[in-house]
Amino acid sequence: MSRMDAAASAALDGNVIRPVFFAYLDFLGDPLRANTAGQTMSFGAMADPDLSNATFDGIDPKVVSIGPVRMKDGGSETVRAKLSGIVGLDDALLSIVGNPANWQGRTARLWRMIRDEHGNQAGALQHYYTGYMVAVSIGGSPTSQTIEVSIESYLAAFADASNRTYLTQEDYDPGDLSARAAVALANGISGNPLVAGTPTPGVGGGGSYDSDPFGQLENFR
Repeated sequence: MSRMDAAASAALDGNVIRPVFFAYLDFLGDPLRANTAGQTMSFGAMADPDLSNATFDGIDPKVVSIGPVRMKDGGSETVRAKLSGIVGLDDALLSIVGNPANWQGRTARLWRMIRDEHGNQAGALQHYYTGYMVAVSIGGSPTSQTIEVSIESYLAAFADASNRTYLTQEDYDPGDLSARAAVALANGISGNPLVAGTPTPGVGGGGSYDSDPFGQLENFR
C-alpha cells in the first residue's frame, strides 16, 4: 500500500474528503476498469502499467460499495466490491461470471483519488490495495440485481489452512519421520520402526526405549 502524498494529506487534514475509487479487475479476456466519479476518466503515460494510457468507465457512486481494508496477521481481511442497481444481466456477463477460470485467482487492484471542495484532484492517485479475486456472486431481485466480488490479499495464497496434523508431517516433508517414531514408541515397539520386519514388541507393559529408532545417530558422530 502506498502512502498519500502531501497534497492529498493536506486535503484530509482540512476535513475535505471527496474520494474517487478506481478498480481494475482482471477478468480473462475482458478486464474491467471502473471509477466512482460518475464520469469516464483516462490517464496518459504512467509508471504503473495498469494505469498507463488506461480508461476507467464512470459509475454512479450511489450504486457502488467498496469495503474497507482491514489488516490482520498474515495479510488483510477479505475486501468486497459490490455493484447494485443492475436492471438485467446479459448472456456475455453471465458466461464470464459463471466460469471461475475467468476470474478466480486473477488480479484485482484498487486506487483512491482525494479531491478538494471544488472537486479537483488533490495530490497523486494512491494505490492502496492489490489482491486476488476469490469469489464472484450475483444477488438481489429480478428488477435490481447485484454483483459482488470478494478479493483477498496475495498473502492469503501462502496462508491457507493446511488441514494437516502432526501425524501427516511426512507427507509434506519426506525426511521428517518423527511422527512414525512417536507412534511406534507409544505402542511399545523397539528397534527401527521405519523398516519393515525390524520392529519387535517391547519387553514389559511399557515396552523398551530405543534412543536411536531411526539409526541416524551414527551420521552425527
